[in-house]
Amino acid sequence: MGLGSPESTINALSGGVAGAANIFTGFPFDTVKVRLQASPRGTYAGPVDCTRSILKFEGVRGLYRGLAAPLVGGALETGISYAVYTYTLGQLTAPGDLPSLSFAVPAAAGVAGVVLSFVLSPFELVKCRLQMGTRGTPHYHSGPRQCLQHLLKTEGSLGLTRGLKATIAREAPGNAIFFTVYETLRRSFPGKAAPDNPNPSLWELAKDSASAVGCGGLAGTIMWGL
Repeated sequence: MGLGSPESTINALSGGVAGAANIFTGFPFDTVKVRLQASPRGTYAGPVDCTRSILKFEGVRGLYRGLAAPLVGGALETGISYAVYTYTLGQLTAPGDLPSLSFAVPAAAGVAGVVLSFVLSPFELVKCRLQMGTRGTPHYHSGPRQCLQHLLKTEGSLGLTRGLKATIAREAPGNAIFFTVYETLRRSFPGKAAPDNPNPSLWELAKDSASAVGCGGLAGTIMWGL
């Protein structure tokens, strides 16, 4: 299966939509996480206090500062990840064979993690700069464009690669863990539609979707837990 095949295109588009939806719903939590991680000790009593402070002084928009960059990056991230993963998996698996959980799946996922890191890292850099910059501080930027312009002006194009090695170190093994756990669970969890059934019923599609969501959620939890 090539990168330009219909299945790869569908995987990329579906992954892009899913990635954008995931970023939008989880972004406020990420903003709180970044503030807690980067602020001096004692600035906030905890996540609840941090959230209250943001809402009090910045409003709801404060929770979504810097959303545009990761929204685009998240869509590209998931789309590229699934496209590269499915393509590489096809190259490592003989036609008709089930992909190996001990090699093909983690290897394909790791390759996808490295590739997507080069796309994801600049978006994450802009996102973190925007999340940390509150009005009146030296790091404040009015939006992604102004932040990017300032970054290029003060640090040059190489500034966009800041954190790239750390991103690769996170995404490559993280992807390998996620897809390996996901594929393992999908093979054992009930509800998966039969691959030889070209016309599954609505009930079968619903069960398959629920199974995929459950397996994806568990795989993500395990990945971040490790």
